[in-house]
Amino acid sequence: MIYKLLDKPISRNVLGCWEKHMWHYTMVIGYSATGAIFLQAPETNEYLVFYPSMPGSNCKRYGEFDSIQDFENEILKEETFPQYCLYPIAPDDLSVLEKNLGKLESDQIYFPKLDPALGGGLELEGFDKGDIWVRTEILGMNRGIE
Repeated sequence: MIYKLLDKPISRNVLGCWEKHMWHYTMVIGYSATGAIFLQAPETNEYLVFYPSMPGSNCKRYGEFDSIQDFENEILKEETFPQYCLYPIAPDDLSVLEKNLGKLESDQIYFPKLDPALGGGLELEGFDKGDIWVRTEILGMNRGIE
């Protein structure tokens, strides 16, 4: 699984400390296997990808789409998108993580056990899997997001 779209969009309040920093993007529509989060602004049909593990500017706006399906078809299924949405790993590394750690269950992602912002590395042997919403909150706390 490179990414998962949720059956129904959910409130951005699952983002914890990041919630108030997501502008008018109020609904979470999905996430990648490494924790990039896809958000929607229902009033304007704008879409954004949020990379909580990326330092610095960690959001990319993709503009307006008529539907989630259109966003998926034009952005998520675009040939080069996996190299971005799977940050910080390469797309080929996903199969290694699946082999080493097992397939992801609902609301799970792969991530480095020790956040690189805290001195951890990105070697695949140092990855684990766990709950995306807990991991997202921890990343925010590690970065001092309030």
